Amino acid sequence: MRITTKGTKSMLLYGTLLLLLMQIPLFVLFDKGREGQILYLFLVVLVILTIWKGAITGLISSLILIFVSGSILLYMSIAGTISTINDAFSIQLFLVYGVLLLVLILCAGKVNELLLLQEQRISHLQQSVNRFVAIDVETGFDNETRMYLTVNEEMRRANRYKHQFIFILLRLENYKQFEQLYGVNEVQHLWKQLAEKVQQTVRQTDKKFRFGDNQIALLLTDTSDEFIDVVYEKLDYVLKNHQLLNGRLVTLSYKTSYFLYTSQVERSFEELLTDLEREMRTNEL
Repeated sequence: MRITTKGTKSMLLYGTLLLLLMQIPLFVLFDKGREGQILYLFLVVLVILTIWKGAITGLISSLILIFVSGSILLYMSIAGTISTINDAFSIQLFLVYGVLLLVLILCAGKVNELLLLQEQRISHLQQSVNRFVAIDVETGFDNETRMYLTVNEEMRRANRYKHQFIFILLRLENYKQFEQLYGVNEVQHLWKQLAEKVQQTVRQTDKKFRFGDNQIALLLTDTSDEFIDVVYEKLDYVLKNHQLLNGRLVTLSYKTSYFLYTSQVERSFEELLTDLEREMRTNEL
């Protein structure tokens, strides 16, 4: 947060400096008629372009403007085709304008750099917040980030103490169709009911996770796969039927898969999870 505040102060400083510097060409060109107004308008456009696209784009555009405008002014001065040119402008004045323009572009480029840096810092802070927000608001279960941390920690514990655990992945089928058919309120009600039913079915010591939009993951600690059929029967009994807010009952279908982890397993959780998603099969749930 301190870094972000420092970046904001720097951006305000350079922004204020840029505004102050822009008053100088305004003062210089104020009484130079329409030509002066056009040159100042070009200056404003180039400053905005630089803040948007960066210093390199601004410098290239500025150099092109200075070269073209200077060449035209020089030609007219030499040819003497327009006598008022020398009254309103001089080569020296145009050189001053060019120097001021380049200074302003460099300052605007710095503002662009600070804006991009600030955007990166804010994005980094948002990612950090997402990593530390561990609870899924609809179910009260731990979220996907917490799932990776918890399962990896449980794997280390299983390796150290020769324990084992089961990891179950449940995927609610036709989730998008349910959401389109019944709406947001019913979706929120669905997840609230599913969470309550899962909490009542598995042990308090077991870990529950909301994984993705339509998946629930369960980590059953100190459990062998000989009990998996019992676990499936319990989940099937409580999750299969769902009562809508209007009292109507609907039947839900799931795909499910699991793996048993022991200290002999020499694969990462990411690899095991990939296999689960690939081998997801239709079950009784």
